[in-house]
Amino acid sequence: MLLSGKLNKIRTFALLLIFIGVGVMYIGFLVPSWMALFIAFGMIFVLGSVGIYFWVGILSTQSLRVTCPECGKDTKVLGKRDQCMHCKAILSVDPKDAPETKKEEPLS
Repeated sequence: MLLSGKLNKIRTFALLLIFIGVGVMYIGFLVPSWMALFIAFGMIFVLGSVGIYFWVGILSTQSLRVTCPECGKDTKVLGKRDQCMHCKAILSVDPKDAPETKKEEPLS
């Protein structure tokens, strides 16, 4: 997918559901004898998308906001590991995933 971050991927899926729903409803206009069925299925896709957008909105308000160490922009982390929404850098709130720092050897 072009977008990164779990929240953006879920939003992209919801947008895809809207397009599929509108397409299914359009097919209903091409087949008049089945129009009601296609309109009903299209509305189910669109309403499912509305539900997903609502759910993502709730998740977005509860997600952890961090500053990306790579690009310096604010992004939201959903879960323990996520990608930056701007530069696709892997972000983690788990200390086990922290990058190892080089130990400086004393000069002698």
